Amino acid sequence: MPPYQLLLAEALVGATAISSFALFLARSQQQKVRLPTTQDASLAGDVNQDDPFNVTKPEDFIDGEPIDEDAFWFKMRNRKLLLVLLSATILALEGVSLGWSAYPDGQNMLAEHIFRTTFGLYVSVLVVRSVGQCTTDLHSESMIHITTLTFFSSVLHLGAAILPSSDSISARNLQAFPPSLAFWYSMTILYTLTFVIIATTPCGPPLHFSPSLIYSQKTIDNATSESYENVCGLPGTSVIDYLFFRYVTRVVQLGSSVSVEIGDLPILPAKMRATNQFFRMRMNLRASPLKPGWDLAWRLITVNKLAFGAEIMLAVAAAPMWFGSPFFVRKLIAYLEDDPDRLDKGWGWVYALGQFASLIIVTQLNSQMWYYATSVIQMRLRMQLNTMLFAKTLVRKDVVSSGTSASDEKNDKKSNTADGEKGEEENEFSSKAQVMTLMTTDVDRVAEFSYHLFALADSPIEIVVGTTLLYSMLGVSSFIGLAVICLFLPLNHLAGKVVISTQDNLMKARDERVSLMNEILGGIRMLKFMAWERSFEKRVMTIRERELKYQKLNYRIEVMFAAIWEASPLIVTLVSFWHFAVWRQQTLSPSIAFTSMMVFNEMRFAMNALPETFINLLQVHVSLKRIGKYLQLTEVAPVPPLSAAPAINTIAVQSANITWPHDRSADSSAASTPRHKFMLVDLALKFPEGQLSLVCGKLGSGKTLLLLALLGEADILTGQVICPRSPPDALASFANQKVTKEEWIVPGVCAYVPQAAWLRNASIQDNILFGLPLDEERYHKTLEICALISDLKILEDGDQSEIGERGVNLSGGQKARVSLARAVYSRASILLLDDVLSAVDAHTAHHIYFKCIKGELMHGRTVILVSHHVQLCLTGASYVVALDNGHLLFAGEREAFEASPVKGTLVQTMGGAGKGQSVASASKDTSVTAGDSPVATLVQDDMEPEPISETTSTVVNEPLANVERKAPRKVVEDEKRAVGRVSRDVWELYVKSCGTYGFWTWFLSILVMGALCPVAENWWLKTWSGSSTEEAEAKGPVYYIVIYGAITLTGVLISTYRYFVLYNGSIHASTVLYQQLLETVLFADIRFHDTVSRGRLLNRFGKDFEGIDSRLADNFGRSLIFALSFFVTVVSVTFAGGVPFLIAIIILGFIYYDVSKDYGQAARDMRRLDSVARSPLYSIYGETIAGAPILRAFGASSKFLRDMLRCVDTNTNPNYWQWAVNRWLSARFDLLSATTVGVTGLIAVSTPTISAALAGFALSFAGGMTWTLLFLVRRFVGLEQSMVALERVKEYSELKREPPEYIEPRPPASWPDQGAIKCENLIIRYAPELPDVLHNLNFEVHPGEKVGILGRTGSGKSTLALSFFRFVEATEGCITIDNLDISKMGLSDLRSKLTIIPQDPTILSGTLRSTLDVFSEYEDTEIFEALRRVHLIPSDATNDVVEIDGVEVNVNVFRNLESSVSEGGENFSTGEKQLLCMARAILKRSKVLVMDEATASVDYATDELIGKTIREEFANSTILTIAHRLRTVIDYDRVMLLDEGKIVEFDRPAVLLSNPSSQFYGLCEATGENEFAMLKNLAGV
Repeated sequence: MPPYQLLLAEALVGATAISSFALFLARSQQQKVRLPTTQDASLAGDVNQDDPFNVTKPEDFIDGEPIDEDAFWFKMRNRKLLLVLLSATILALEGVSLGWSAYPDGQNMLAEHIFRTTFGLYVSVLVVRSVGQCTTDLHSESMIHITTLTFFSSVLHLGAAILPSSDSISARNLQAFPPSLAFWYSMTILYTLTFVIIATTPCGPPLHFSPSLIYSQKTIDNATSESYENVCGLPGTSVIDYLFFRYVTRVVQLGSSVSVEIGDLPILPAKMRATNQFFRMRMNLRASPLKPGWDLAWRLITVNKLAFGAEIMLAVAAAPMWFGSPFFVRKLIAYLEDDPDRLDKGWGWVYALGQFASLIIVTQLNSQMWYYATSVIQMRLRMQLNTMLFAKTLVRKDVVSSGTSASDEKNDKKSNTADGEKGEEENEFSSKAQVMTLMTTDVDRVAEFSYHLFALADSPIEIVVGTTLLYSMLGVSSFIGLAVICLFLPLNHLAGKVVISTQDNLMKARDERVSLMNEILGGIRMLKFMAWERSFEKRVMTIRERELKYQKLNYRIEVMFAAIWEASPLIVTLVSFWHFAVWRQQTLSPSIAFTSMMVFNEMRFAMNALPETFINLLQVHVSLKRIGKYLQLTEVAPVPPLSAAPAINTIAVQSANITWPHDRSADSSAASTPRHKFMLVDLALKFPEGQLSLVCGKLGSGKTLLLLALLGEADILTGQVICPRSPPDALASFANQKVTKEEWIVPGVCAYVPQAAWLRNASIQDNILFGLPLDEERYHKTLEICALISDLKILEDGDQSEIGERGVNLSGGQKARVSLARAVYSRASILLLDDVLSAVDAHTAHHIYFKCIKGELMHGRTVILVSHHVQLCLTGASYVVALDNGHLLFAGEREAFEASPVKGTLVQTMGGAGKGQSVASASKDTSVTAGDSPVATLVQDDMEPEPISETTSTVVNEPLANVERKAPRKVVEDEKRAVGRVSRDVWELYVKSCGTYGFWTWFLSILVMGALCPVAENWWLKTWSGSSTEEAEAKGPVYYIVIYGAITLTGVLISTYRYFVLYNGSIHASTVLYQQLLETVLFADIRFHDTVSRGRLLNRFGKDFEGIDSRLADNFGRSLIFALSFFVTVVSVTFAGGVPFLIAIIILGFIYYDVSKDYGQAARDMRRLDSVARSPLYSIYGETIAGAPILRAFGASSKFLRDMLRCVDTNTNPNYWQWAVNRWLSARFDLLSATTVGVTGLIAVSTPTISAALAGFALSFAGGMTWTLLFLVRRFVGLEQSMVALERVKEYSELKREPPEYIEPRPPASWPDQGAIKCENLIIRYAPELPDVLHNLNFEVHPGEKVGILGRTGSGKSTLALSFFRFVEATEGCITIDNLDISKMGLSDLRSKLTIIPQDPTILSGTLRSTLDVFSEYEDTEIFEALRRVHLIPSDATNDVVEIDGVEVNVNVFRNLESSVSEGGENFSTGEKQLLCMARAILKRSKVLVMDEATASVDYATDELIGKTIREEFANSTILTIAHRLRTVIDYDRVMLLDEGKIVEFDRPAVLLSNPSSQFYGLCEATGENEFAMLKNLAGV
């Protein structure tokens, strides 16, 4: 009878008890959950009723719809019936043996058989019970229980069958083979068979989930996979498939097809989707407010408690098992020492199989633990935090870092340090980049902690178990060794601290570089206009050098860290062996030597992991604190849903003091008066309902702030502001409504048009509809009244044209009109328009005002319009507000305003009559005398299609829809991703960048030396431990120890040195590659910058370079090191194990290769998809952070939240599979690894020629070999993935560059000294395949002449301006300036000598001084003079400071050159930014000045003053001005009228005005009677 039978039976009964208890617990849990369902539902309903951000739908909580459910359950029933048959057989056999054991000669085995029969009965009951189960939950529960029980039973039976016993039945006396043994083996076979069938039974049917619920249409269209079963196999997979990640095989096989798209990947189950995670996290945070400190961490743990629990449990279970393999190795070698001739192999087999089994168990536990850590916890944390931060951004007050000057802050700090610190905190999230960092870097850091977490549970247990094992072998010596490890711990800790500080410096430098790159790419046009590329390249490279200096330092510390980590176990082993062999004079046998080395190696991980984990924990704490702080910032006041409150349409301000918002945590007290902030003082207004109100005032007087206060975006210090606001889910609730024309306008909903248009990267139509359903008639009417129809005709794809990122491919006027159209089309009853007329020319302003703002679509809506066009807008305004530097000058009816003196300061100086009435009468009166002027008639009744206005429109009854359209062209090209392997030239590029031949020869020779060290070390151990007693005594232990020590330390030195060599090469490569990319991008032609999104370029400079700097070299070096190490290992083990081993290696090698080939392809694809899917996510973050106030104004928050969740799902999917594919590989490699080790053991047992020492040598290598292989494959794939970053960088390092910067002979230094311009036969087109934009222009401009260029949008004005700077090259003809052909000179020479003041002003962040004087070339006095000239500082020294409560308010920031300028100059109004650009031009003083709409956003009074300045300052310069305001150019020497790229008229204004048939006459006349008289007067007619 096999031994240990009773023990086995007891174990089986124990398993029965545990299983039944677990089932009982599960039942009671379900009972608890089931009772209060109806009440629960209503409760949940109540909680979410008032939460507009609850965007989840019922389908977000299901995994998918089962496919062909009935067929599946039918198959399962048949399968279970087979199991019933098997379990009945088992039960019958058990019953027979029970009956047999009851007889007196039944060997008194009664208790054992009762136990076994109980177990058999229990399993049969479970199987029978499962036959009728047809729901996934119950079925899978039964499957798991039966699988576990049968597996347990099979293993126990098998173990008992192979254990040699004292009364072992040898195969010789077969006739004495007792029936009990036959019974035993048959039970083993039956249980194993049952286990195999049940473990491969799927737990649920395949599922289908509609992709449209989770992906965007584009993703679905790109998918190539046809399979209907599209949900990840995880919910229905069988137990074995779950353990070995078989459900991932489907994804791995996708890799072998041509190219994988995100839509081809299986959809994740409900628990892994963003909507579900967002819902759980939101419910938790809504239950009680977040407290500072550890609260956020605690919440994350409670929401994910099951997953965290599973990870910790698995880690605890795996920790002691790591020593299973060393334990069996020791037993095996000891057995080989005792029985060198292998007389009795029984225990040999047991130990060899034991080692195999222990490895399988520990790797399984480890695989599952990593699965939880990476694929479950990491993904969930990332989704939860990102969605929460996004939702917060939608309600956080939009804070622009306020322009307090540096010197003021210093004074403040001296007076009150606490205040200073508070100020720093407030500014922590003021720039958009900082919020982006929070959503990317900080969230990643927290999420990635999940795979450091298990060390907290795992390390202490490993240390305890390892120490016990060592003590059993080495006795006291082990403690001496461990004491040495303790000496290393402070070193680790110290190194860790240094790493953190260098890492911080590195991150700071990297952030600084990325934000500078961000500004450079944002202002690239300005850089090119000014020919500043080189100087900015220098700036970036200076920061880059600093960053690489820290990177190098970081690398060095890492190498030292690694050296300590490498050396610690070796030194510990040395010390222990020395104490054991020399001090205590013990004999070092192979079983002790090799096993203790394995244990020390295992413990090295545990000891080093702890300090590392604590360092990570600290970093995570910092990130969580930042995230927590952000989640507690002030929010805008919540808006009740439309249904809840009756809509009040009153808009009023009652004695309010209003200031720009600044950050306070949600709990801090009411606003105090901020120091040196701009504020609106003591306002009292009441805007009439359903009418137009006009807000006017000089630039910087607080008009925009007033609108923001009405939107609830500003801080109200005293008094109150009443204005309805759109609820966050307004847009989402309108999305599917079909409504009649009368119901279209919804009372209480707002729309807002900001001064700087905010557009999404989508088609023009999508931007206008903004999530509302398309109403053809209303849509076309909107296009017509916003004067967009003629623009859409010019654009190749009409309203389907895609708008580039931040609207780069539209002109300023087009952006403003699209932005306006969005508000007009919307269902809002209240429209707040911020200066919509400034970006368009006089005609269009006229058209928009009468047809749109006063047109039928605005009928009955309350419109509050901020504008400088007081003259034009007064006609229809029923209420006027005038502001000046934060004070209310006037508020009241239009008539009162006309009479008040305030009007005079805001309107253009009048020539003759001061009656504003006449304009209104002119526009009403259709029988205008100037009937022959086409323009005049156009303005009245909009019928004439020909004339030169932006407003030419198709008549409404001719719909645009029937025009044949081809698919719209992409402006922003879709991000490319390479397919297949990384190409050879990318590898070559890297190898060349690292260094020359010398570098590589040296590096490779060091690598080879490094790989041979471990072999020498193990060989010496074998020699020592295998030496005969006499030999050992003759030479003495010291001899062996000294040589062993010398070998190990040489190894450590070489392996440390090879990294130094590698990293030096890497830093060299990083420098070279970055310089190449930067130069190419800066000097790429402007067309490239217009078609490539900034986010994508930043991705190259940021994410991709971070990978090249920090990971590429590491992966490259380690791949080489592992490859060599593997090769050396195979050679040495084959040498030790001989031919059988070689055969085994070759067979396993083929399997390894096959597995890793599939893996490599899949992992590469996942990585690429992950990179591509990240861009849209970052885009939506960026758009939302930039446009939060606009989203809130329209009530689009919850729609955007849902879009973002969709992007998160799209991004999570490849990320999840990337980790899953890793686990798939590990599971396969672990299995192969265990097999290799098992085979090695079996060969060692069956081959008597292998000595114990040699077996130890082979086993220590065989164990290491599979790890080496696994890491080799991983590292190599990691290397290919890092190479993908290089591939993307290379793609942009080979762009077409602009013509050269300098061409010899260079123009003289004084050029241009005259400023004479001549154009001959100029023809320009933007690209060879596009039509001409300018046709055959011929004109001359004399030195010092001032020329105005007029024409409607798209007539080629800006193109002409750009052609002077060669942004567009002449297709034919030429431009000469002072008789030099500009196409024959270098671009830097040309651009640095001319000046342009562009339409959208670009200023860089920093201080006022650095913005105006980028390269510190001017004195302060000159800068102040320039500011005075553009009237940003009043010329008289009057003090415009107001004091409230002794605090200065509304100080002129331009008086202090240290005033800070925030990113993109956001703390200045658009008008102020234009004036700053003008001041910059005045400082530069060129002979040729081009002004493109340079004062469009400035009030008329200032504009006139500036006109005067320009005439004085640039008296001797030639000026070309593109203008919409006729007033600007009426007194110029000549005006040029362009139409469709041809010159229509070019003469003195007086000449043109005296000819009533000229188009210029028509333009002037359209401005209204008074203005026309005034223009004539100014032109001297």
